[in-house]
Amino acid sequence: MIWVWFALLSAAGSAGTSLLLKRTVARGDAVISTAGFRAISGVLIAVIVTALGAWRHPTAAYWRTLALLMVPEVAGMVCMALALRWGDISRVQPIFGLLPIFVTINGALFMGEVPTLLAACGIVLVAAGIYAVGLRRGASPLEPLRSLAGDRGSWYAVLSAVFWSVTPFLHKIGASTVGPVMWSMSVTLGSGLALGALLPFRRVAAPAPGERPRWIALVAATAVPFTLQAVALQFALQRAQGGYVMALSSVSTLIATALAVVLYAEPDGATRIPGAVLVAAGAALIASGA
Repeated sequence: MIWVWFALLSAAGSAGTSLLLKRTVARGDAVISTAGFRAISGVLIAVIVTALGAWRHPTAAYWRTLALLMVPEVAGMVCMALALRWGDISRVQPIFGLLPIFVTINGALFMGEVPTLLAACGIVLVAAGIYAVGLRRGASPLEPLRSLAGDRGSWYAVLSAVFWSVTPFLHKIGASTVGPVMWSMSVTLGSGLALGALLPFRRVAAPAPGERPRWIALVAATAVPFTLQAVALQFALQRAQGGYVMALSSVSTLIATALAVVLYAEPDGATRIPGAVLVAAGAALIASGA
């Protein structure tokens, strides 16, 4: 069950990434911020690969899988950055709880990874938690649906989960060719460079001169928890079903939501904590059913 610890480490890294990225994209363009911290993280992981002597000779399967992965990986990361730019963390982060649901469904349909009864109950809890995020005391039970319809950040979060729902299976294939650490470096550095290559073709809102040093520092700081998230995720995916890993990793929802309420004093954030707790409880059930 060592994969559980790797998944929890990934969750901690994911929560830290969300909290720092929220501040980063508030001071600079979402795409260039994402390209920056991913490129820095890729370099950090390259140092780890070198220290561990984990360099492997790339095969044709490696390059093919990496090419297939780039589109959903980059699109999911950009959507996540935009979600955090336009929405509160305590509202947006629980929406990412859709990810284990999508991954589990895809795993059952295309990979033969059928969840156990306990895991299926966990999926229901995750869905209930996501819905509860938008509930407020005394408001209509339909409020989450109305809120989602008019909240740009929430829709970006949904799109991010859709794009990332196919990546765990490609990660499994890619990591089997060169090992989890080198694969993590390849994906992280490759996605950062791919985003960087798109910058000349779009209008980039540069940070204000007075904000630039702070923005650069935040980009670099965001790379640190993301490095933990990326490496730990690959080790977990090598040891368990993708749906189980992504579900347990969604404990980051509880961590990020609680910290956003405390650190950022987001309005109505406290009312979203019960939904985040349901998401985390559902993730625990899925892990128990593994």
